[in-house]
Amino acid sequence: MPKKKYVVELTAPERQELAELTRKGKRSARKVKRAHILLLADKGKLDSQIVEALMVGGATVERTRPRFVRPRV
Repeated sequence: MPKKKYVVELTAPERQELAELTRKGKRSARKVKRAHILLLADKGKLDSQIVEALMVGGATVERTRPRFVRPRV
């Protein structure tokens, strides 16, 4: 399997902000789901594992990565 072009590597403050976003306040389901995707990707989970854990489509995970990270060069 080829290496991911978009690898999620969050800083501690980014991780904390995303975790807080998933826990409190009124947020759109889409924002919360994307936050969960990024947190799991940061932990090194494969796309297939994220799809299974969050019950989202594979395309959702694939589209979320490039929106929030810079590509590896």
